[in-house]
Amino acid sequence: MALFYLVGKQDWVGYLGLGAWYAVQGYVLLFCAYVLAPAVLYVVRGAAPSRRPRRPAPAPQTNFVLLVPAHNEQELLPGLLASIAKLNYPAARFRTVVVADNCTDRTARLARQAGAECLVRTTPYPSNKSQALAYAATELRLVEHHPAAVVCVLDADCRLDAQFLAALDRQFARPGAAPVVQSSRRVANAFESDVTVLDAAAEALRQQVGAGGRRRLGLEAFIFGLGCCLRAPVFTELMALPITSLAEDKEWKAYLASRRIPVAYCPEALLSYQAVGTGAAFAQQRKRWLSGHVATVKAHGLAMLGQGLGRGNLSQVDFACDLLQVPRSCLLVAALVFAAVASWAGQWSLLSSWGWLAVAAGLLAYAGLGLRLIGAAPRHWLALLSGVGLVVGVAKSLALIVVGYKDKDWKATRPVAIEGVGLKKQKV
Repeated sequence: MALFYLVGKQDWVGYLGLGAWYAVQGYVLLFCAYVLAPAVLYVVRGAAPSRRPRRPAPAPQTNFVLLVPAHNEQELLPGLLASIAKLNYPAARFRTVVVADNCTDRTARLARQAGAECLVRTTPYPSNKSQALAYAATELRLVEHHPAAVVCVLDADCRLDAQFLAALDRQFARPGAAPVVQSSRRVANAFESDVTVLDAAAEALRQQVGAGGRRRLGLEAFIFGLGCCLRAPVFTELMALPITSLAEDKEWKAYLASRRIPVAYCPEALLSYQAVGTGAAFAQQRKRWLSGHVATVKAHGLAMLGQGLGRGNLSQVDFACDLLQVPRSCLLVAALVFAAVASWAGQWSLLSSWGWLAVAAGLLAYAGLGLRLIGAAPRHWLALLSGVGLVVGVAKSLALIVVGYKDKDWKATRPVAIEGVGLKKQKV
């Protein structure tokens, strides 16, 4: 009797393991399709956005607050303030506010010299971007004084297109406009190194393929933190949240989605930013982002999916899928592993070895589309080879985080600009 029990137990464990194996394969297939579907739509429908007859621009209607949390940004801040000075928008309708957060350099002085308002925050402990923004919300009291204003969240390393506010004004002035708008972003130093080439390609895919495709389909936009623009009441509401992860943009979107507060995308509102250019800085940045992302997934992923399905809200389901998706590099590694397994144990595979290789090829083609979007020259395509190390690093970081690694402290990884010279090596 004991022997039969043992055999039955072993069969049960085997079936459970086999089911888990198939489930992992199904997960990878599902999210590969989720990644590639917008790219197929982009290629089939064409890159050009839908053309609508443009009416004469009305007089500006929206008041803006350009909010810049800054920690020791004396090298980068002047460039942003110079781009703000060139905005094609009435100066009386926007104000620039810099939050000098625990600064030990000339950030506050430079902000005031450029005509910006400056809030100085000093705490006995290290802080992060969310805490600096929350401090600004408390100090500015926008809901009381300027309830119709729009807050634009910026970083010191970004630069604004001259039509940035004019494009946002047209967006917010539309009847029934969403109270939250994500602007369009691009990497300014795209061809500085192999790392920036790949980062710029990924950003182009996020903006032109992902955000642009959702806009065509009538879905809500995601929030990317930098360039997020919110009506003052919504901004104040978000700043009151107890944000505990370093992925504040995901936390904001989860809150807005759960309360059915729509987010729109404005491709005409352009800004650029400097990407880190070394593998070490990229690894540190990505580890911090993954740590915050995993924390958000645990808090909101499955709950968001269930709520979206229950409401029949496709945009909410879309965001839940974005949360539950592992990095694309991990999907590529998984597809290659499954292809190898299928070559000698095809009976345990959902696809043949060639099928999995086709999936991997699709993901590589997706990366190639990103390189085309940024106008990469043939020599820049070699960055895909150097990307192997980055892929391995991302997979390693994700594994460490899943088993318990946590990165709670914010550490700057942005490049440092030298006035009149360009860029120094990145801070790590």
